Amino acid sequence: MPLFWIVRNAKPGRAFLWGWLFGGLAFGFHLWWLWLLVVPVEPVTRILLDIGVVLLFAYLGLYVGVFTWLTRRWGLWAAPFIWPLLEFLRTKSQIAFPWGLLGYTMTPYVPFIQVASIGGVYLVSAWLVLVNVLVYKLYASRFAPDAAEARLESSGVKRSARRTLGPALALAAAFAVPLVFSAFYVRPLKPWFNVAIIQPNVSPLDKGDWDSRAQIQKDLAGLTRQAAATKPDLILYPETATLVDVTRSTTIGPVIRGLADSLGTEIFTGTPLFDEARNSWHNGAVLIRPGEQPVRQRYYKMRLVPFSEKIPYADELPIIRKILGTADMGDWARGHNYTVFNWSHGTLSALICFEAIFPDLTREFTRRGSRLLAVVTNDGWFGRLVGAQQHAELAVLRTVENGVPMIRSANNGISLIADPYGRVLKKTPLFAQAILTGSVPQPLAPTPYVRFGDWFMLACVLGLIVGLVARLARTAKAVARR
Repeated sequence: MPLFWIVRNAKPGRAFLWGWLFGGLAFGFHLWWLWLLVVPVEPVTRILLDIGVVLLFAYLGLYVGVFTWLTRRWGLWAAPFIWPLLEFLRTKSQIAFPWGLLGYTMTPYVPFIQVASIGGVYLVSAWLVLVNVLVYKLYASRFAPDAAEARLESSGVKRSARRTLGPALALAAAFAVPLVFSAFYVRPLKPWFNVAIIQPNVSPLDKGDWDSRAQIQKDLAGLTRQAAATKPDLILYPETATLVDVTRSTTIGPVIRGLADSLGTEIFTGTPLFDEARNSWHNGAVLIRPGEQPVRQRYYKMRLVPFSEKIPYADELPIIRKILGTADMGDWARGHNYTVFNWSHGTLSALICFEAIFPDLTREFTRRGSRLLAVVTNDGWFGRLVGAQQHAELAVLRTVENGVPMIRSANNGISLIADPYGRVLKKTPLFAQAILTGSVPQPLAPTPYVRFGDWFMLACVLGLIVGLVARLARTAKAVARR
């Protein structure tokens, strides 16, 4: 609402500056916890990270500035088309950080997010912008008339009730459409398989401590035996749960493979992985199946956290690493293959931590045949702040977009089971060692978003073109009348 007031009253250049400031402050309030991450780094790296957070707020605010500038020039009608296009652009490049897309605010409100199965999170964002536009128009028609209306009123002409009735009816329709769609779309689901999710609750500081490795691995094995007592079809570990490459290790490797063999249960785990062919280290995941030696299916993380796991464009321009890099700044190699794992009950794909906030990445996995999302993450760096809750909510919307269930193992929480409609069936608290067991429902048929991808972006472009042409035609007609 304040942003639309700026759009209506400021000149385009000033509107951009106000929008940039508005966006930077908004993301600052949303992501303030980034300053308090529990990351053991050198003082120089900490300074660089703090500067980076400020630059991140300024960078994200730029998108709001561009949105305000364009909306000021083209009119409020264009806002629901412009905003999702800019969100889509935020998911691209190696510095992409699509945290805080507007549609994610609706994740807890299941009936309002089902339209994501049609156009992804961007369609939910567009709907929210439309609602805000209509609310603002309703407000403006009653309390903030524009200059033309003010002149009419001063001349004794009363404002037509139609100016209020129109936005009110449109607002009611905007709320009714997703609710009606959800009522027809959401159906009961049949059970598919049973899962046991391990939440080891290892301290982020101990996770990198080699002196604690033996105890951590012993605890992991003990939790696995406890989980096996519930007769799960699949056991899920979190990100880098084994601490070392489980496929090469002579300690934890044989233990985990032995557990899979003796318990007759498949184990899916996050693990560091070394690629001998490329001589590179990866943040990865593997599926350990009973009787299968060596491990045949592996995945290398494709979307690495900028500056934490990889300095953006350091491979293309190595000088960037020399300028910005420090000894303790991450340098994982990037994966390039969309691995779809085959297991006894079907197919699954891994989303490692940061990857779960990328709609296009997840959609590509399901387009290639994955019917289950297995998220492995280590959110302990967030502490008990809101970052962990935000990260979990962002991930859940991937289930609605793709019509598949999700199992999520977080080292310190929040681990969860979610159905294809984005309903969280079970979850764990933060910072508690836990074994989460439950039944995972069957996936749906491929959604329109899976089949057609980001078609809504093209629809937004076409909507803008049609609107601008219509506006030019009206202007030309008005000039001709003079």
